Amino acid sequence: MNKSTHLISLSDMKIQQKGVVAELVTDNGSILRKLMSMGILPGTRIKLIQKFPSYVFQVGYTQVAVDREIASVISVNI
Repeated sequence: MNKSTHLISLSDMKIQQKGVVAELVTDNGSILRKLMSMGILPGTRIKLIQKFPSYVFQVGYTQVAVDREIASVISVNI
C-alpha cells in the first residue's frame, strides 16, 4: 500500500476532504496564537466542511470558521 502524502493549504482542499495539519505557515504571531488557541496544531486531524462565505472546518468535535487568509496558512497532509 502506498502511503504517499500530499501537502496543500486548507484553502485548496475540497469540501468533505480530510487530512492532518502539517504546519502553520506564517510569521504573523497573532494568527499563530489564534490557531493554536483553537487547538489547530501540527498532527491535528482536520476536515473541510465549507468554503463560502467563510472556510469552515472540523477539528475533533469543534467546527471553526476562518477567512481565506487564515485558511491559506494551514498546511495539510491529505
